[in-house]
Amino acid sequence: LDLLAADAVALGPLPAWNFPREALRATMLLAGREVRLAIRTPAYLVPNLIVPLFFYFITLGSLESFASGFGLTNFEGFLLPMALLFAVQGGSAGLNMVADIESGYFDKLLLTPTSRAAVLIGAMSADFFRIMLQAVLVLIVALLTGLHFETGLLGAVTLIMIASLFGLVYSGIGFGMALKTGNAQATQSMWFLFMPLMFLTTLFAPKEALSGWLK
Repeated sequence: LDLLAADAVALGPLPAWNFPREALRATMLLAGREVRLAIRTPAYLVPNLIVPLFFYFITLGSLESFASGFGLTNFEGFLLPMALLFAVQGGSAGLNMVADIESGYFDKLLLTPTSRAAVLIGAMSADFFRIMLQAVLVLIVALLTGLHFETGLLGAVTLIMIASLFGLVYSGIGFGMALKTGNAQATQSMWFLFMPLMFLTTLFAPKEALSGWLK
């Protein structure tokens, strides 16, 4: 005991715990871990690119001449928000957290002095990065295949930010479901609940082209 006491005196007093600094550090470390997991798991990223591009090109090819009859000369630009919403509303939000819960890693995090908010904010920050990357890639493909952006670079950046923030809110629902259930199937089911609602909007065709109860 005397030896341990002597070592403690030699090391000096421990630095004071700075909660805001440590919470920020934990958030950044956890966000970095989530980004690395996303890079190592392309299965979470690829479907979120294939689905929006599929709907974009299929709708463009089948309804472009129809839309021109209603005065839409830039149907590519009209469909772009639809593609971006599909891109940021992927079904992978919260899946890494579910995997951590199932493996027991999440319980280990809760035993550390890390702030509970830092765990969630770190995961959602990484998800925001993934969402924004998906939206940017969809926009680049659309531009390479003939999309003309009337408002230029500023409009493109604004649209990406709006879509990404919407995706972050949707992602929050996925994380809430992950924390509540700890089940991957329940977390992914959120996508199937929201996707049909998009077909009830004017994302695919102008309001003038709709008829009956849908209009």
